[in-house]
Amino acid sequence: MTTFHELDTDTFTALAVGDGGPAAIAELQRAQLSRHLILIGNLLREWPGTPAERDAIGAVLDRARDADPDRFAEVVGAPLVGSWSGIATRALGQGIADPSDFGQLAGIAAVAAAACGVPADLVVPIRNGVASVPGLGALSTGDAPVRLIADGGQLTADVGGRRVLLSGDGDVPGLQRVRDLTAPGVRIALDDVDPYRHGHHAPPANRLDDADFEQWEKLFGEAWGLLTRRLPERAAELAAGLRTLVPLQTDSRAARSATIKYAFGVFGLTLPPSAAEFAVTMVHEFQHSKLSAILDLTPMTDPHDTSRHFAPWRTDPRPLAGLLQGVYAFVGVADSWRGLRLEPEIAEEATRKFAEARINVAEGLRSVEASGSLLPDGVRLVRGLRERTDELLAEPLPDEVVQAAELALGDTLRQWRERNPATAG
Repeated sequence: MTTFHELDTDTFTALAVGDGGPAAIAELQRAQLSRHLILIGNLLREWPGTPAERDAIGAVLDRARDADPDRFAEVVGAPLVGSWSGIATRALGQGIADPSDFGQLAGIAAVAAAACGVPADLVVPIRNGVASVPGLGALSTGDAPVRLIADGGQLTADVGGRRVLLSGDGDVPGLQRVRDLTAPGVRIALDDVDPYRHGHHAPPANRLDDADFEQWEKLFGEAWGLLTRRLPERAAELAAGLRTLVPLQTDSRAARSATIKYAFGVFGLTLPPSAAEFAVTMVHEFQHSKLSAILDLTPMTDPHDTSRHFAPWRTDPRPLAGLLQGVYAFVGVADSWRGLRLEPEIAEEATRKFAEARINVAEGLRSVEASGSLLPDGVRLVRGLRERTDELLAEPLPDEVVQAAELALGDTLRQWRERNPATAG
């Protein structure tokens, strides 16, 4: 059974100014769990295999949820379960869903059963000789059939009759575990094995070697230190809601990051060039996650609006909904660079980037406010964003920094108009 979710006034107001806090994040997570369950229910109704197979998976999920709702929520509400459910549902709608897309649910159910202490014995799909164990890792199996068995809170894989204990943190032959990035007070998965970690407009990286992982871990620790020292409220929010990072393949272009709208609490990124950029990127992308989760509960813009707008952070004309996403994200970016100005070693860089981010937000927000296509909750959201933006703009900065930011915005706008003459009018 799912629940109807609606944000109360105080929670909406906190989120509208670009904040929210752990309590608001918990409410968004509860709503996302309901979304996952709705999509899972639809996939079960469209199950391509036997009714007995489908019913066995459904029964395991029901038993796990009844036994321990909180642990069930941790497994089934996980971000990459959201990614899988969205990808599989879209593939189903397009008539291209593979049986393995449905079969991923068997692995999710088995992991949930082990977490909740209920029994399960389910066959899971094999892709290129690998079985996915959602949230835990990828098990090399060859062509042998694989069952995931939950018993007494332990998870075991039966690989062609050979039993392999997966529970615990030790090394398991053939298992590439999902590794965690850790720092005081936080643990975030760096998932480079889940088969549904794609969709970020850049391909996911393959398994990182130990040296690469150590580089990620070191930079993450430095970034988290910056967050806890200079942006403690942002750090608390991220600790509550950011559960997974997906490393993306790198190329000669600048660092990249992206969020999938139906996967709350995960985003993909290349390794940022500095701890400060890592810290700001986490805030930036989690802002996108938050707004996407809010939009699952209430619309903000007129879906019939066809207008296109200038966004200082993009070279293409943006629809109103996309512009609003950008404004919400960059409010977090501007706020982050403001806080990082207190860090002596990066104070000059942070001051410059704060000035640029806040004026870009102000420009984007002006277009949103003038659009005439905001729905009632969109008006409420934009009211909060205006409050925060005015606060950011009121922060005293050196005149030369402000002037440089204004010149940079003017130059960006001129280039945008040259690229998009029809939209620019």
